[in-house]
Amino acid sequence: MSDVRYLSSFNLLLLSPDEDLRREIAGFLGPFGYRVTSMSDGMEGLERIRTDPPDLVISDVALPPLSGFELCQSVKQDPALKNTPVILVASSYYQVDEKVQALSVGADDIIYRPVHGGELRARVRASLRLKAYTQQILDDRQRFEELVGKRSRELEQTTMGVVAALEKAVSMNDEDSGAHIRRVCEYSALLAGELGLEAVVVERIRHYASLHDVGKVGLPDAILKKRGKLTNDEFEEMKHHTTFGYELLSAANVHDIARNIALAHHEWYNGRGYPDGLEADQIPLEARIVTLADVYDAMTTVRCYKAAMPPLEAAGLIVRASGTQFDPTIVRVFMKHHGGFMEIRNRFRDEPLQELSRGT
Repeated sequence: MSDVRYLSSFNLLLLSPDEDLRREIAGFLGPFGYRVTSMSDGMEGLERIRTDPPDLVISDVALPPLSGFELCQSVKQDPALKNTPVILVASSYYQVDEKVQALSVGADDIIYRPVHGGELRARVRASLRLKAYTQQILDDRQRFEELVGKRSRELEQTTMGVVAALEKAVSMNDEDSGAHIRRVCEYSALLAGELGLEAVVVERIRHYASLHDVGKVGLPDAILKKRGKLTNDEFEEMKHHTTFGYELLSAANVHDIARNIALAHHEWYNGRGYPDGLEADQIPLEARIVTLADVYDAMTTVRCYKAAMPPLEAAGLIVRASGTQFDPTIVRVFMKHHGGFMEIRNRFRDEPLQELSRGT
């Protein structure tokens, strides 16, 4: 009896139109400390379950005006009640169809008349224990998810600090990088949005496009700030900024989108880019987007080694490079929204690099 007393604080709801059955079951359970509330009407019982949920329901299959099966199904389909154990009482052990129907509506157990007191108590105890274990698992899962969420936010904050530092390093390495980075981020977000990408992906591309040239921190100033065309050897060394950037962002555990952009924003759609000679869909979409945004801005901006190209002339060159350097689909979106590019170019024409909005 002491084992059963452990469960004596539980409230049970007993539903049956049969007064003798209600009295019998209450007699089996009451002396063992279970608090049993009895009702004869199924609709009233269901309302009671919803307004004052019991720890366990025992329901006669023959329950008016809805059957015990219907009551059980209503309970199990309610997200707030689905973990409430329901034990059905059937007319006879030999009614196999009742057992099948009980399982199909989600009943936790089924017992048969005549009810045996010891069996009833054992099944009630087992159902309540299973509910307690299930609730413990759900509680542990919620605590785990909260902990993971907290750790993820902390990691994201740390990562964003690293990203901000990398952005600053890039801007210090090139006097023109501030406005350039701003424009490339906004151009990339415009393209991503018009391509129909999810809002969260658009914001990630907007943010991480700022790191497309982060690998240049590993290159000497003699190459970065050289006035005039690079030699073949210098250009080969310049190519390493893609892999430098990828390795740097990987070490900092920055999002894959950032890594892909840094590594593949000089790949060409026809496979003649670098560092890996990827082509078409082998190139991550985010890198294909930033490729066009970066090249357009480079062409339309004054650099230490060249003059700025008029925007319409730059747009014409991009169209001519559709299918070779650039993804044709992205080029079509670019041309459709070139006015948006012009607006962004004017808005960030002379703006120095500020802290970029933090994406996710």
